[in-house]
Amino acid sequence: MKVILWLFVCMIPAGVSLAHAAGDYRGDDRCPPPKDWSEYSEPYNPLDHASDYPVFYKSDWPGWSCSYTREDGVIVQYGDSRSPQEQWIAVWSNGNDN
Repeated sequence: MKVILWLFVCMIPAGVSLAHAAGDYRGDDRCPPPKDWSEYSEPYNPLDHASDYPVFYKSDWPGWSCSYTREDGVIVQYGDSRSPQEQWIAVWSNGNDN
């Protein structure tokens, strides 16, 4: 039982870091996500598409993002302003510009 609990505790930080790497589109009171995505690409997670370079409609449009500095100095960031194509290249190109 201790092994299972230990594995679970170790997996939580990994899942949280992947969620932030993919962009956090929940928003909050100061940064509500858009109700109409007509000016942005929809949320995209490049980790879900290892061999599929995004070529869908709006894949070259910027994503929604919002950030602010809290009173305690912490910067809060939601979303990812890069396009799905830029996100995919950042994750899967390995510095190869070809």
